[in-house]
Amino acid sequence: MVQGKLMVVVLLLVTTSRALAILHTELFNSSTINDPLVTIRHECPGMRRATTETDLEPLLRDNLEADLRPWRQLGRALTRMDLLNFLAEINTRWLEYRRNFLAIVVIRNNVMRWWAYPNARGWCTRRVKFIAEQFHSFIASAGLRFPDVVYVMNGYDKPLCERRNCSAPLFTFDKRWNASAYAAGLPGSAHDDILHPVMNHPFEQLVDYPWERKIERGFMRVGIYGAMAYNCSRVLINKVAQTAGGREVLDVGIYQNRHWRVKVKTVSPVPMELHARWKYLINTDGQSASWRLAKLLAINSAILKYRSDAIEYYYRSLREGDNYINFDHTDVVEIIKGLKGRDAELQAMAVRNQMFAFRYLSQLSRAVYAKVSFERYRALFSDMDEFLRDIPEDFSMPWFLQYRAKLLAASDGGEGIDGGMRTANL
Repeated sequence: MVQGKLMVVVLLLVTTSRALAILHTELFNSSTINDPLVTIRHECPGMRRATTETDLEPLLRDNLEADLRPWRQLGRALTRMDLLNFLAEINTRWLEYRRNFLAIVVIRNNVMRWWAYPNARGWCTRRVKFIAEQFHSFIASAGLRFPDVVYVMNGYDKPLCERRNCSAPLFTFDKRWNASAYAAGLPGSAHDDILHPVMNHPFEQLVDYPWERKIERGFMRVGIYGAMAYNCSRVLINKVAQTAGGREVLDVGIYQNRHWRVKVKTVSPVPMELHARWKYLINTDGQSASWRLAKLLAINSAILKYRSDAIEYYYRSLREGDNYINFDHTDVVEIIKGLKGRDAELQAMAVRNQMFAFRYLSQLSRAVYAKVSFERYRALFSDMDEFLRDIPEDFSMPWFLQYRAKLLAASDGGEGIDGGMRTANL
């Protein structure tokens, strides 16, 4: 049984090398830059980091409020029984592989603890563990105060709560989004997951390279992994790059290939800071949205984003034309050729993106966004405090299931507490 008990005093001893071992950022970020033309900045003229709820309000309005809408439209407050029913559903009806992506999280008195199944995926629990480390570090260094709350965290790259199929919210990293449907008052997603900031790809700096010295090609270095489709956007763009037309405008490479159906020649990774040498940076999806987009936004190059409805928590604040140029494998060559002579427009885009990244995408800003998410999630429940008073320090899934059984037994055959709630799972 995995029980996360992470105290601040322990977390402050975590070393940089240990963090890198968790994050595998050696493939992305470099501690030594050997190009004197690359400039690393830790400030942005006229802009400061978002460190409060007020600072984050534009991001919260565009993103968090959209995720909360399905839950607010239920027409009633959620209760502990909704969350307990969700846990029972996970434990009895979800396939084992899905359960092993999850963690039950309790934040109480500014300490985050979590439990996961004994066979939980290691890379999922490492993500939850790193989230806890980051939260506790900002509790210590920035005085963050998290609400007392209990929730379920999905450590996988994809959403798991199909619409109306979970009786309580699930926090997750990615889902798909239809902005037009949402604007028309329809569901914006086929999933009701609330998006949680990715914390395990930190990139705090801004990176500059002289615009006139940039290589005028579309650049990308990415990995391909087993859970991706064999014909995913990364594979398709790599194929285009091997054509005669693609070789004129693209510099694309796969630095790691873990997909048995994909046969490509791999190349060495390029540190993210050195991506700044290229004028056009290409962003393609990973298993869902690509977490590297936040890093590309911090570089003074133009972003070409593969057409996709996959999103992270902040994507709904980005606008095509203002922050990126859309493309796919059928038109990428023509689009890049068409960018010639549009330098002023593209430089303005890069400035906007760096300001956005600096303002909203730091680790502290992400932690504050998560804190506000938990506060508004907590407000969905009518009895969160009562629930938390009963949860022990050494909680586990078996404890929650036993607690649910006691509540049902204490009610009128279950109808007083559970009646009408089970339908939320249908």
